[in-house]
Amino acid sequence: MTTLTIYYTEQAGHSSDELLREAASLFTGLPPEVFGTVREPGHKPYFAAHPEIRASVSHSGGIWAAALSREADVGLDIQTETRIRKMDGIARRFYHPAERAAYEASPESGTFFRIWCRKEAAAKQSGRGIDGSFASFDVTRDECTVFGETLFLRDFRLPDFPALFCAAAYPEAFAVRTVRF
Repeated sequence: MTTLTIYYTEQAGHSSDELLREAASLFTGLPPEVFGTVREPGHKPYFAAHPEIRASVSHSGGIWAAALSREADVGLDIQTETRIRKMDGIARRFYHPAERAAYEASPESGTFFRIWCRKEAAAKQSGRGIDGSFASFDVTRDECTVFGETLFLRDFRLPDFPALFCAAAYPEAFAVRTVRF
């Protein structure tokens, strides 16, 4: 079984690109300077000199995290539970009917954020964002079909930040290892 390593830290005034280079250095053992980050509108960041390394980045509540892989595209999302006044409306617009049913059966914010986090991780893995098709897939199961591809989802917590909801998506079953830096 593949193990995805999730690197995380407090953002504390560092740019996302700086932190991504540092995470890539920890992942590969190479110096951070060799990882020039390329960002194109609507796409995940990547390393021009190391296209074999796939990354997904997320940040919330001052915490920054990245999942890195050499084998396949990965999706990652972290969410701080905050007050959202229109959770019901967001669920109606963006959730698949099975997700809406799960949320309505347990309409607390924890259920809402768990589903949202899984949806974002799945969309990031696919390379697509939040759009009209966001409600077309169901993330209530750990194995699901997203935009015609089978994905596996895993919820996890960052040990030092248990209030964050975290989810990762990958095209095969996987385990999660977290590394704070």
